[in-house]
Amino acid sequence: MKKTKIVATLGPSSSSLEMIEEMIVKGVDVFQINMSHTKLDVCMELIGKIRRSEKKLNKIIGIMLGTEGPSIRLDKLKEEEVSLSLEKEIRFYNYHVVCNNTQLSTNYDNLTNLVELHDEIILADGKCVLEVIDINDDNFLCEVKKEGIIKSNQTVHIKNGSSKLPFISKTDYDNIMFAINNNVDFLALSYVRDEQDILEVIDLLIENSNDHTNIIAKIENEKAYDNLDEILKVVDGVMVARGDLGIEIPLEKLPFYQKKILEKANEYQKLGLVATDLLKSMVLDENPSRAEVADIYNAVFDKCDALVLGEETTIGNYPVDCIEVINKVILEAESDFSYKENLEDTFKIVNQDITSTIAYSVVNSDLILNANGILVNTISGYTARKISYFKPKSVIFTMSPKINTLRSLTLNYGVFPCLVNNFHDTDTIIKESIQNYLEKFNGKKGDTIIITGGMPIDSASTDFMKIEKIND
Repeated sequence: MKKTKIVATLGPSSSSLEMIEEMIVKGVDVFQINMSHTKLDVCMELIGKIRRSEKKLNKIIGIMLGTEGPSIRLDKLKEEEVSLSLEKEIRFYNYHVVCNNTQLSTNYDNLTNLVELHDEIILADGKCVLEVIDINDDNFLCEVKKEGIIKSNQTVHIKNGSSKLPFISKTDYDNIMFAINNNVDFLALSYVRDEQDILEVIDLLIENSNDHTNIIAKIENEKAYDNLDEILKVVDGVMVARGDLGIEIPLEKLPFYQKKILEKANEYQKLGLVATDLLKSMVLDENPSRAEVADIYNAVFDKCDALVLGEETTIGNYPVDCIEVINKVILEAESDFSYKENLEDTFKIVNQDITSTIAYSVVNSDLILNANGILVNTISGYTARKISYFKPKSVIFTMSPKINTLRSLTLNYGVFPCLVNNFHDTDTIIKESIQNYLEKFNGKKGDTIIITGGMPIDSASTDFMKIEKIND
């Protein structure tokens, strides 16, 4: 079984109930719904399909909702695609106009306040670049410096422009409230700039008595990277969003940024996700490129917790094939990973409290004994997260009577969640762990397992472990 998680973004290619079920069978752990391209009624339908599939297949699946963030997007174009040729002049308006190859408008009605003379306007993920050459009260004029093709709803990048926008727009407020009301497991926040942006969302969660939804900050600009330490203190995880990050910074710096972001996430014991172009060629082709396979393999070696597919599963021709390919590469990378070296390196930087020491002992024992599995009993998920942080070689079979806890663990490396009845004491935990291992995790007599948890069972601590060889 793979331990690195797979996140698939839903879209036209993958939104049917049958496709969702097939993707779960092939290895998807979490589905992402990007609210930049999804209306709330469609989002509700998708959540219903995921939950029905989860129940039918008896597998715990997480749901992630991606916000728009403080972004600027093109209005709907008159044509499906518009070509902007070199040196052509284009005028941007503060108000909505019929968008074509001479005039454009966006979802933001005060655009002129965000630009200065000679600013670069980047469109189509960097494929088209304009320069501001004149600014008026309600519009500004640009000259095309790099020709390209633009489409409706594409992001408009203005260097430092987004820093002047409020973080939670009216649309994002509605989307966040929707996530709260529908018990969404993860919020992926777009265009985060600093920890204050995160705290605004946390305040909303607190005001609405939500202690379930986890926050993932998408790192996609240099300001967020510069504030990474402060951001990591207040989030549950970070996503290396390589699409926009690769526009905001020189492209040759992107691999270094990815490694540093994942390294920092590991240091703070937070989730680390990698997104964008993992299998870009498979949007149209049924086979990946060799570079993409190497990219996925290296991301696993860089200790990411999850890999996120975007276009590959939203509009691609081969969404299920993408899941199969990424699953195979993950398994290969995990078979080559140096678990012992990672364990020792990780223990050096962790706070050496009781829980961390026991988690280390569990993972170390797993390696020494070549165990068949780690069995974790938890109410809050704390124990499972601690063990996951050390990235054990065995799968962490995690049992809880709380479905919200299990769904919140669907991004954690190595965690295989399972819903069980409540438990009250250590003896019951050990007895039922063995029974669940045999019945639900395909265990067999003669297997060596490591059982761990905390007492009292609802405490945020890990204080016991037991090594058990299942008798014939």
